[in-house]
Amino acid sequence: MTQAYTDQDKAIALIGIYQVAQQVYQLATSGKTDEIAYQTSINSLFCENPDDTLDVFGGDVQNIQLGVNTLLAQMSSNESVSARNIEVTKYVLSLMILEKNVSKTEGTFDKVSRVIESACAQRTHFGDFHENVIATLARAYSENISPINPRIMVNGQHGHLQNPKTANKIRALLLAGIRAAVLWRQVGGSRWGLLWSRKKYLQAAQALYRVPADNSESTEQ
Repeated sequence: MTQAYTDQDKAIALIGIYQVAQQVYQLATSGKTDEIAYQTSINSLFCENPDDTLDVFGGDVQNIQLGVNTLLAQMSSNESVSARNIEVTKYVLSLMILEKNVSKTEGTFDKVSRVIESACAQRTHFGDFHENVIATLARAYSENISPINPRIMVNGQHGHLQNPKTANKIRALLLAGIRAAVLWRQVGGSRWGLLWSRKKYLQAAQALYRVPADNSESTEQ
């Protein structure tokens, strides 16, 4: 990505973080999440040399609709404070702060990249979203990212959090959240900028909103 970055680029990257945060919340509380969003977030970890910001998320606005809706619900002034999901907000902010700290920790991203390469090889053998692939991505997060502060504490139902497959999906998604936070920083996003440019982010997100198809549904993860 070599072009000048726009408000839409920043919004798309931020939406990627919100999409992960919403999925983590859904999996932790219900054991389910949106299939398109899930596959999009996981695929973003294997996207190298994207043509533009949206290309990281498959090049299709439909792939980030969960994130678009989540950002609009969380940031819109039309929503009451009580209607916003505090857990989702906490995950978004934690991912932003954690990514910044990870970037300052020498060698961490190199270690993560090597594990992702292993997961990429597994995809060829087992399939793109096989539990072995997700377990490898989860290991990349737990071994290299999780020890760095702030540790992200995921709240939810004990049964879902103790389910190994669900726990691996949550960790893999958190890794995708770090990837989205890296992207956000690369295109010029910052927490201060978010504070002062909330209206621009909302306008860009509204422009990316698409009316959901009738056959959209949540699938169990």
